[in-house]
Amino acid sequence: RILSTPHTICKPHAPTSVRTLARGITTREASPRAMAPNTTRLSATEKTAPTNPLNTAHLTKGPDVEAGVPEPAPPPAPKAAPKPNSPWVMHWGAAATGSFLGLGGLFVIENWLRTVHALPDPMLAVGSFAAVATLMYAAPAAPLGKPWPMFYGHFLSILISIAVYYMGEAVGWSSDLTIALSPSLAIGLMVQQGVPHPPAAACSFIFASSLRAHAQPLGGAMYILVPGVIGCAYMLLVQYSLHTGLNLAYEYNQKRRKAMEKDVAMH
Repeated sequence: RILSTPHTICKPHAPTSVRTLARGITTREASPRAMAPNTTRLSATEKTAPTNPLNTAHLTKGPDVEAGVPEPAPPPAPKAAPKPNSPWVMHWGAAATGSFLGLGGLFVIENWLRTVHALPDPMLAVGSFAAVATLMYAAPAAPLGKPWPMFYGHFLSILISIAVYYMGEAVGWSSDLTIALSPSLAIGLMVQQGVPHPPAAACSFIFASSLRAHAQPLGGAMYILVPGVIGCAYMLLVQYSLHTGLNLAYEYNQKRRKAMEKDVAMH
């Protein structure tokens, strides 16, 4: 009976056998053991050779660097620090001498300009340059006494004073408001520009409060040149000349002193 009806036994198991066979094939293909025979073995040199997945061999130094590849430029050398002033520059006598030469020279130049009729009434020796002398000769290392804040601060301050003066004349406000507003705006502008300079604000105050300054040529604009530019340039020239002379004298004195000590030691 069993042999006569084989289909009754095989029919329900045939699909199961197909599914099991398919599942076995899929598992064998996905298993790492099935992939092992397809992998190739690495040679000894390939095992020891370092890998470079980013392909940066041309960026490394060595004998394999391609010819013609420029090397990076070396960093720039740091700037040498400025030579400090000698102790003689910081002496009170140097401050007094520089102030006398600076302020006295302003009076001499002002009288000369008046004598040769270069300007009808030159204003060069104004009170703000006493503050300039204090910064330049008594505290030469102070940042506020450097040339750039001095020149730029005077230019901005005097320009603001001229503009406020003519604005007040046009609007008709009082002279007291002009005197108070001019240095205030000048100080704010100097701070905004990063060049605060106290004597420049004083120079602005002098222009705003002086009728003599308003009467300068070019509608008062000559005040920018005299005393602004010329006065600052002369004070800077005196500082450079005085400090250079004192530094050279100090170096000569030190060399002479060392030579004398050497002679005494030899005898």
